Amino acid sequence: MNHDTGATRLDRRTFLQGAAAGLLLGVALDGRIAHAALDTTGDTARGFGAWLQIRPDGVVRVYSPQTEIGQGAQDALARIVAEELDADWSRVEIAQPWGDAAFLSPLSKRQRVANSESVLAYYGAMRQAGANARAMLVQAAATRWNVPADACATEPGFVVHAASGRRAAYGELAADAAQLPMPSGVPLKDPSTFRLIGQRSTRKDAAAKVDGSAVFAIDVQLPGMLSAALRLSPVAGGKLRSYDAASIASLPGVVAVTPVDGGVAVIADHFWNARRAAERLVVEFDDGDAALTSTRMRDAMRAALDDESLALQFPDVDTQSKPPKMRPLDVNATRAALAAAPRTLERVYEVPYLAHQTMEPMTAVALVTAEECRVWAAQQQLDKAREAAAQIAGLPLDKVRIDAVFGGGGFGRRWELDYVKQAVQAAKAVPGRPVKLVWTREQDTQHDYYRPGFMTRTRIGLDDQGIVAMHSRIAGQSVWRFQGKPLIPKTADPTIAALLIYDVYDFPNKYIDHAELKWPIPIGLWRSVTLSQNAFFCESAIDEAAVALRQDPYRFRRALLAKHPRLVAVLDAAAHAAGWDRKLPKGRGRGIAIAHGFDSVCAQVAEVEVRNGKVRVLEMTCAFDCGRVVNPSGLEAQLEGGMLFGLSAALRGGMSFANGAAVEANFNEQPIVTMHETPRLRTVLVPNGGSPGGAGEAAVPCVAPAVVNAIAAAGGPRVRMLPILQGGLKLG
Repeated sequence: MNHDTGATRLDRRTFLQGAAAGLLLGVALDGRIAHAALDTTGDTARGFGAWLQIRPDGVVRVYSPQTEIGQGAQDALARIVAEELDADWSRVEIAQPWGDAAFLSPLSKRQRVANSESVLAYYGAMRQAGANARAMLVQAAATRWNVPADACATEPGFVVHAASGRRAAYGELAADAAQLPMPSGVPLKDPSTFRLIGQRSTRKDAAAKVDGSAVFAIDVQLPGMLSAALRLSPVAGGKLRSYDAASIASLPGVVAVTPVDGGVAVIADHFWNARRAAERLVVEFDDGDAALTSTRMRDAMRAALDDESLALQFPDVDTQSKPPKMRPLDVNATRAALAAAPRTLERVYEVPYLAHQTMEPMTAVALVTAEECRVWAAQQQLDKAREAAAQIAGLPLDKVRIDAVFGGGGFGRRWELDYVKQAVQAAKAVPGRPVKLVWTREQDTQHDYYRPGFMTRTRIGLDDQGIVAMHSRIAGQSVWRFQGKPLIPKTADPTIAALLIYDVYDFPNKYIDHAELKWPIPIGLWRSVTLSQNAFFCESAIDEAAVALRQDPYRFRRALLAKHPRLVAVLDAAAHAAGWDRKLPKGRGRGIAIAHGFDSVCAQVAEVEVRNGKVRVLEMTCAFDCGRVVNPSGLEAQLEGGMLFGLSAALRGGMSFANGAAVEANFNEQPIVTMHETPRLRTVLVPNGGSPGGAGEAAVPCVAPAVVNAIAAAGGPRVRMLPILQGGLKLG
């Protein structure tokens, strides 16, 4: 498959030649519309959050501001524009974005894919873009027909004047509309009139991904392109000392050898030649921390739970206020309440390091010349990737372009810039030749930016009424510290400590702290961020408290959430759909868990069977409220995918380290759930007409606690260390 340099971007000259009579519109960060008639000079309006092109043939093209890594953001955002535009959805095309301030998020002021915020951040702005464009088209038609604009209406793809029976296609009106003054104060549709938002349909990118025409970074082909393979230090934190390019100079196809971040890139005519040469390259790395092992790290985390000098406090965060409110937690009051409690539970929980395991390994294509730098990659930080490429290439930012292509999964891994930097470094070594860098699956697994492993000790004070105090201390690395991000002095990293005890649970005397440890293992963000570990810790502890009090775990949570009707509604929906009160045969059990984040609420019930030391997950029920739903089918796919992603990690996920290096290397050692292991999946969308929240990550956190709670309810062991199958249980 060929992919030329203009196929995924709005190339000015090509675009102008092909659509000179079209209308180009963009929505600014404050919701204003900006537009310009297209002309032969190539000057178009720039600096906007999203672009909308209406071609003379009536095709509407939406240039999405977000990289598509499987989450369905591009389809959802285009659907939002098309709704307010009153476009014919069958004639809407979606084009990939590129790194540009034009696409900055109204929420973060960044061009990033993170925090499940794509729809959440762009919803209002995209609606306004469509509404303003529709108003301009209506005005163009009214002027042409010499009738009042309010006497006209729209049908999908057309402006109509009912009194005279006249109608004009959007493509016919686009050029005239481009000449009109910029509108302001254009009202948005009443949601009751929506015909696209809230309706089920197949995603626009589905067909291309099925028939193979979708272009991922690994598919990009350019004239004269070379391939690059890596030789990386086997030890975490290891550095390149030296390499001997002459040792592989005679091997077939080798063009160049160059140092890159983390190791060496071998550039050849084809990937196989590059990989074989990289494996045979004479290279020397330093040892890094060759004594680092999983056992050593676990021992250090356990010791850190008792080391007060390491502990950094984390404030109470009222997540239900806008913006969230913070106040200090009182450690002395919590300790006093624990000491005075009639009964105290102390539990230690543990989760391992986790790899991201994207289906497409890290891949990027780069071209560097004296005049420009071009990059093609699926990146979750297009803005920062562009800046990094400019620095490496030694070029000003306006001479650097990074085009997004489809990504075969992200899960937080494509947030990192390493593979983009390496591709540009490799391309710089062969100026004028595009270079495709492809990581091997083993490199992708063993040189990941892992979700850190953690150990948490939770102390719970109980009386006859319920919980009177809870102190949770988490031990492990800090993602923000590792990545050099600023932290509030003497305060824990929020990606580690937030929601270790849920703010929404109504009991007094909570205290959270983080015993921070430092190792050279590269760590980063993983799908659902802090909730990926803390939902397991919190919801396991809450479940154990309910069992100790001989209370029903569902109703126990329900009472603690009574002040938050939105959360109660989701919890009730999950319990009802799963048949919580329906009696199960011996050896079966149900477990429940809830999580809130990304402006959404998720509750899940797992039903499992435990017999003769074997566990089988029979059913997972997920109730979800993310506010207004753009496409129910797409949302359900995200929830189901999130449940299976979380289940794979809960059952068998976990990276181990020996002699300073990652042990597991491929899917045979880090297996994901197979079809016959997949439980029945049920999703329940809880109605809520509020603003949209995030969905891409929200189904992951509840899986592990729901399953381990179900195992205990089925008469199996109380699992406090993940993965579940590491503790002696086998999969039935």
